[in-house]
Amino acid sequence: MDFSADCVEPKEYCWRDLELLTNSFSKENFIGKINFGKVYRGKTQQGQEVTVKIWFYPDVGRIAKHYANYGLTRLESECIFLTHPDVVNHPNLVKLIGYCCEVEDQHFGVVYDLRSKDTLINITDKDDLTWKQRMQVASAIARVLEHLHCQNPPYLLHFVHPALIMLDQDFNPVLFDFFMLTGGALGEKQHLLNQDVMLISDIPYLDNSFFKTGDWGPTSDQFSFAIVLLELICKHAFGGEKWKYDDQLPELWAWKKYKYSGFQPVDCPLVHESLKREPGFHAFDGVAITKLIFRCVVYHQIRPTMSQIVQFIEGLHLFTGGFGGTVEGLLDEWDTEESSSVKKKRGCFHFPCLVRKKK
Repeated sequence: MDFSADCVEPKEYCWRDLELLTNSFSKENFIGKINFGKVYRGKTQQGQEVTVKIWFYPDVGRIAKHYANYGLTRLESECIFLTHPDVVNHPNLVKLIGYCCEVEDQHFGVVYDLRSKDTLINITDKDDLTWKQRMQVASAIARVLEHLHCQNPPYLLHFVHPALIMLDQDFNPVLFDFFMLTGGALGEKQHLLNQDVMLISDIPYLDNSFFKTGDWGPTSDQFSFAIVLLELICKHAFGGEKWKYDDQLPELWAWKKYKYSGFQPVDCPLVHESLKREPGFHAFDGVAITKLIFRCVVYHQIRPTMSQIVQFIEGLHLFTGGFGGTVEGLLDEWDTEESSSVKKKRGCFHFPCLVRKKK
């Protein structure tokens, strides 16, 4: 296994070690599933709480033929990424303690320094998170994506999914799975990226531009981030095991909900009613977040950067006591473009309900 020369080399575990950490991968320690893998809570003999992730062999028809080395490939890429100096100390990226690599038995796993509460997808529709906590989670996810995008060359996740974001015991979001990650120390790996799409059943989080062009744009993370943000404000998970191919895509669901509201953005129809009643909620924030979501799911050429998204969210009334210059500036800029789009009737960027009335 190759690691950065500047890092502390992770500990090597055997499969039996992982079984001891998780009480033989018990049902009580099970947290959730990833693509061809599972995640568990664990505890060392010294009492340290950890998180264990394992990959298993994809033995489903044609998939098995193309992904015979799937677990090994994922393990190698993740170890290279998580031990790189550019990312190793980020608070919202999981910390790697060690790994298990038993090729002959197809045993692959990692051990994280993470006291897991639950995945974001399991908490999104519950009352565990307040409006303020939801916006803090969104801000933290945006910041870590910004950090990855600012590397040279940039990292791109291509698939920001709430099942791959863990909340720790203090409700801080931590990214812990990177199966479609490219760029940075990993290189482009475009051929592997196109293969990985075959493994995805949660279509709602995939950039809709990919299905139109067949290419991955540099703003695909903004699209899937917007879907996660939409889930946070409406308290509904669009993906996961319940999603079916005939279900409505979240961006279309959001548009129809606005349409049925009579195009009244001030009413914040995308925000769950229970969240509107919380002390920290401000209607202007609901309108602003809605505009941000729609901005991120339209044509990829006009999506905001992750840096703009971070400044936008952290400039909300919730965090500043009033809209900051960044929020006002972006809203005015977007309103101008949207007004022009309405007049010219350009494609899917026809969202008249999101144009603010000028006083």
